[in-house]
Amino acid sequence: MDERDKRRVGEQVEPGGRPKAPGRLELLQRFVNSYNHDLPRDWDRIGTAEKARAWLRKKGLIAPGDRVSAADATRLRELREAIRALAVANQGEPPDAGALEVIRAAAAAAPLGVEVDDDGRTSLEPAIRGVDGAAATLLGILHEAQLTGHWLRMKGCRQCGYAFFDRSKNRSAAWCAMSICGNRTKNRAYYRRRTA
Repeated sequence: MDERDKRRVGEQVEPGGRPKAPGRLELLQRFVNSYNHDLPRDWDRIGTAEKARAWLRKKGLIAPGDRVSAADATRLRELREAIRALAVANQGEPPDAGALEVIRAAAAAAPLGVEVDDDGRTSLEPAIRGVDGAAATLLGILHEAQLTGHWLRMKGCRQCGYAFFDRSKNRSAAWCAMSICGNRTKNRAYYRRRTA
């Protein structure tokens, strides 16, 4: 994979050619995958206030005039890693207590309201604008995914933490891509067995 393709991972390209998460859950998946820990730090799509503003704006999570401070970008990165920790916990581990606290703090600062469309369908929508409104939208998507059962299929790769949607029948997928992280894990295990 060349550098251009690596820069597209998490936005246009999924490792191993996996399909993206369904519906609005794809936006939450994109948020978690706005940075991959295997890639250079400057590739973080919300790594600075300017990058965070551009990413949120591109995704329609903030209005053109909304500002994003360095502190806002830091809070977004903390929320991203907390949601990633929940996705990793979907591999059968208990959720990280620190991650839960970050999510609780974001939820307290990001009120949601129930909106009703012209067909009578309801959805959770942010009660405020700006970065807190964006966080509220993402938390609303998390809530909806948990209600529909889709959240249990959103997993964090055991190797790199990349969020992927597990479409396997028995929900047993463990890596973002067998050809990448699965092979790394198996090669390390093989090497340890051979050198022991």
